[in-house]
Amino acid sequence: MNRNWKIDRRSFLRGAAGALLPLPFLNLMEAKSLIGTQSSGSSADSPPLRFMTLFKPNGVYPPSWNINGGTEFDFRMSPLMAPFAKHKEDLLILDNMGDFGFSSHANSTRRFLSGHHQNVDSPSIDQIIADKIRGDTPHRSLELTTEGLFTGQFGCSYISYGEGGAPISRESDPQLIFDRLFRNPMSDPEQRQAMTSLLDRVNEDAKSLVRKAGYEDRHTLDEYLTAVRETEVRVQSMNQASNAPRIDFSQLKRPESGANLDEQVETMIDLISLALWTDSTRCITYMLGNSNSRMVFDFLGIAEQHHYLSHFFRNFSRTNLESLLKISLWHMEKFDYLLTKLKSYRDHNGSLLDHTVVLFGSGMGHSDNHTVQRIPIVLAGGKGKLKTGRYVRYAENQELSKLHLSLLQTFDAGFDSYSSSSIPLPGLNGDYFPEYRERPFDTWVKSNGGGITAQGRLRMSDDLDEAKIFYIDIEGQSPVRIEVDFWDFHNFNLAYHVGTPIILSGNGSDAGSQLLITKVTDLKSLYGNSKPGTQKG
Repeated sequence: MNRNWKIDRRSFLRGAAGALLPLPFLNLMEAKSLIGTQSSGSSADSPPLRFMTLFKPNGVYPPSWNINGGTEFDFRMSPLMAPFAKHKEDLLILDNMGDFGFSSHANSTRRFLSGHHQNVDSPSIDQIIADKIRGDTPHRSLELTTEGLFTGQFGCSYISYGEGGAPISRESDPQLIFDRLFRNPMSDPEQRQAMTSLLDRVNEDAKSLVRKAGYEDRHTLDEYLTAVRETEVRVQSMNQASNAPRIDFSQLKRPESGANLDEQVETMIDLISLALWTDSTRCITYMLGNSNSRMVFDFLGIAEQHHYLSHFFRNFSRTNLESLLKISLWHMEKFDYLLTKLKSYRDHNGSLLDHTVVLFGSGMGHSDNHTVQRIPIVLAGGKGKLKTGRYVRYAENQELSKLHLSLLQTFDAGFDSYSSSSIPLPGLNGDYFPEYRERPFDTWVKSNGGGITAQGRLRMSDDLDEAKIFYIDIEGQSPVRIEVDFWDFHNFNLAYHVGTPIILSGNGSDAGSQLLITKVTDLKSLYGNSKPGTQKG
């Protein structure tokens, strides 16, 4: 074999009927092909840096997600993080993100990549990054979703916005996405069905390339062709399932074979990984569902809509809360599936995850009260750009626009400000950040007839049977128990203050050995914003 034989980075396997199959990076590709396509200060021999966003709808049940305690490097991941805990060293978990009371579904969705819901004229950061890092890739970006348009509130359906703030349409059909990436120009359904396997059509070109490749490249090619074959089979099986005889939907059950949401999402993640690995695109956003999602997770044994279950305070039952947690765990499993896929693919001298900055999270924290505080946000990958294996909890609540500005600067997008922020979020690359530390405070309680005032840390009950119950911890005695109706919960935005010291006054009674507040009359924060409950959207 001629060891000096090289191919261009934009080489394809070619076959009959116009079949074109893009390739992952191989050692026999010319380094010069990367010149002019790589940003962020990398050398010509360096791999491109990609950006991938995975959006989780409808917030979380906070006790299941929040990390309370530990240090930057020594911390225990929360119960809801268990599905992706094995990737701990590849993660940067951010806490105290989001800085005001509560929000609508639509605005919390727009804010996720646009800095602030009032930023209605500028593109979202994924689109800015896509323009910067596209290079000569065939697809500038991909905007993907699992769920159709939520017509009741269109803003719930978009996280990506173009020039002028126009929402960018999403794709949800894995079959069409596969064709767009790997079956050009075959897009007609009848033609697709008549086509033989993609790999059968490029087989001769593939054999020729394998003969010329070195050992490491042959291994990469074998891994890649296997992945394409498996994805193609999965897509075809889904397509066949969709063409099967129609089910009587009066039974309210989906077909059990090859047509459930779990299979659709994993197929989509397979396609995402292949698209990034083959440098077909360097920027992808994927919504696991709309905010205000009406999806029914019947394959998990759940009959209620996700949105209904997310309002666990007002729609409380132990069964509803357990169903919500099942859905959230499933979301975390798909995040794990994505990370595992990206880590499994060799890319230059590392993995595909090493060379991809992944943003995972939701637009709101507490799912029922829509708090825009302690929003679930996790960064992954980005070796050399992010310092991972850390839990970063900021001393003060941080606007998402600070994170967005930091990401724009990570990709050398040339921004000194974005949305409402001119200061980037510190600490992402390991530099100094103001760390959260508990300030000292006294705890006490006063009771006079039916009036009760208490000072202490507010917390939600850890007991799933008490998910509607709050407590104020008082040193040396039983905590004050708080059981209020929905409007007290909403108007005083109790969820916002969880984990912080407050002074709360209300009406209630002495329930044996424990004081019980059933009506809140006043609430003040010892530190920070005392009136966070103003809805912004």
